[in-house]
Amino acid sequence: MAPTKKTDYARRIQVEENRTAGLMNFVVFLAIAAVAYTDWIVVPNVSLGYLYVLPIALSALCNPLPLTLVLVAVCTVLQDIFAALETLKVRTVRDAMALAGFLMVAFLVTQIARQRSRLVAEVRRQRDEYEHDLVLAAQVQRQVLPKPPICPALELAAAMQTAQLLGGDYYDFFQISENVVDVVIADVSGHGAAASLLMPSLAVALRLRARELRGPAAIIKDLDTVLKQITSAATFVTMFYGRFDQGSRTLQYANGGHNPPLLVRTQTGESLTLKEAGPIMGILNGAQYADTVVALDQGDILALFTDGVTEQENEAGDEFSISRLEQVIVSQERESAAALVARISEAVSTFAGAKEQSDDLTLVVVKIL
Repeated sequence: MAPTKKTDYARRIQVEENRTAGLMNFVVFLAIAAVAYTDWIVVPNVSLGYLYVLPIALSALCNPLPLTLVLVAVCTVLQDIFAALETLKVRTVRDAMALAGFLMVAFLVTQIARQRSRLVAEVRRQRDEYEHDLVLAAQVQRQVLPKPPICPALELAAAMQTAQLLGGDYYDFFQISENVVDVVIADVSGHGAAASLLMPSLAVALRLRARELRGPAAIIKDLDTVLKQITSAATFVTMFYGRFDQGSRTLQYANGGHNPPLLVRTQTGESLTLKEAGPIMGILNGAQYADTVVALDQGDILALFTDGVTEQENEAGDEFSISRLEQVIVSQERESAAALVARISEAVSTFAGAKEQSDDLTLVVVKIL
């Protein structure tokens, strides 16, 4: 939780607690007034002083003990004033018994309230520790995000904005040879801590196998087998794996159920999505993946993205959509890859307005030089 959000959350909690305490004290006042009125007017010949136990107990729950003790004294006096006319001895005994009972109730309920406060403080302490650990983990996650390599024929840029402190999206770059660069983007089902824990395993597996296996399809197939071994059936991953050959200006790719990337050909004005894809990874037995080769031209722009880009909603419930993504790219096609990533992120944020980010937003932009 960001510092500003954390401060706002603490302020809202404090306001809510103050409002609750105010309402309870109002109920205490009404209860005392109701008992006193009933004791004085409705049944003047019968003492109803024992009913003051309720407002005293409520006061002990929300007020400091000294204030409750003052209320105990007030209730004792009221029950004596409005009780039936009796001898001084009887009134003295009754008042003493009432005072002892009121004090006992006030003490016991105050102890319960203090125990509750201690439990709440402990829960908040543990929550703060957990949040601190999440903040540290989020910092580590951002620090280990790879920097795009510098290539003679490609311009690469990427960014990730998580919906929570930790994200379940992933992107990476692998320099396979002087001319060959692999680009990968992936999305684990869900988001937050659970999804983020799987990302390092994917990164390690890909780094180990990217140079050993022949082509994106073989790599995704191998990773699909690994996922079935280390995850449950409820966890799945979508992934797009592309291999750029700068010498031949080609893209060889395989897709494991991920959002089809958008390819904008600036020379012809054509825009298309790379739709060839296999099944989602980590679910189906015997899943098959195939490589597809696409010829690239100078000026082409390829945008890889996760659901957090195109499925981000605004306040009206409309999604950003791939058509809006295309509009941003076409209107800013002369910008650098890094500037395009920033422009797209800004456009999504502006489109969402006051609507909170619902999913991790990850972008990778590749420009063919």
